[in-house]
Amino acid sequence: MNNQNFYLRLVALLLIIMSVFFYNGTVKDKEQEQNIADLTAKVESLEEQQDQILTAIQETYEEQKAAAENKAASDTSDADSQEKSGDSKEDADQADSEAEGTEESGETYSDDSDNFYKNGTYEGSGTGYGGTITVQVTMEDDTITAVSVVSAPGEDSAYLSQGENVISSILSEQSTDVDTISGATFSSTGILEAVNDALSKAENE
Repeated sequence: MNNQNFYLRLVALLLIIMSVFFYNGTVKDKEQEQNIADLTAKVESLEEQQDQILTAIQETYEEQKAAAENKAASDTSDADSQEKSGDSKEDADQADSEAEGTEESGETYSDDSDNFYKNGTYEGSGTGYGGTITVQVTMEDDTITAVSVVSAPGEDSAYLSQGENVISSILSEQSTDVDTISGATFSSTGILEAVNDALSKAENE
């Protein structure tokens, strides 16, 4: 009888121990499942956040690309507009230049094809007593309106001043076929040569 009770107690104890192990195993499985579920949820959340970040980056890239393309198109349009404006200004300047005329020698003229001489101011040079004499002659409708000596470094000032009296004869006669100035023959001759040189440059070709 005593042995039977002992075995019964032993069996009960073993059952209790097995139940405890089973319970612990079940609890651990549930904890693992819960941990796996939590980890899965976290991974899904991270993936969702990653997708949102990638989408935001893609949208930002597309916006920046569109802005860059618009800016490039605007710059191209501005450049074309400026080029057209520059061309128009250049054409206008060229037209003004052709109308007024400016040659490298410093002579200015207008397009007066009906006149023998072009309107404008022309430089010419001749030889005086002391070297080169340079004058400016202004023409307007085939009329000599002004003559001035602009350079005569080698001339004596007194002779040059006296020789400049030939200018009044040129203006009154509208010709260089006038008498030289007595007492300043070389200076007045140089002035006449310089005026003839300037007139030759003013001729309409």
